Amino acid sequence: MARIKLVPTEDLPPRMREIAKGAEAHKLNPAIFQAAGNLPDAYEAFWDFYGPLKLEGLLEQRLKELVRLKIADANGCAT
Repeated sequence: MARIKLVPTEDLPPRMREIAKGAEAHKLNPAIFQAAGNLPDAYEAFWDFYGPLKLEGLLEQRLKELVRLKIADANGCAT
């Protein structure tokens, strides 16, 4: 059972619903945005920074994830 209350998508503020809808198009887990709905202002500020790093740029999202995993492995980090 989840410890963090998931806010139903229809109850999220308009900008959070927009972020969640766009992220789902990139196959990101919608539960992330439902959990973030508990602190929407904080998550919106975070997404302004993180969203372009995750979804935009020259490298495909899949390649970025593979590089992230390789760096974590090289540094002995749990993923």
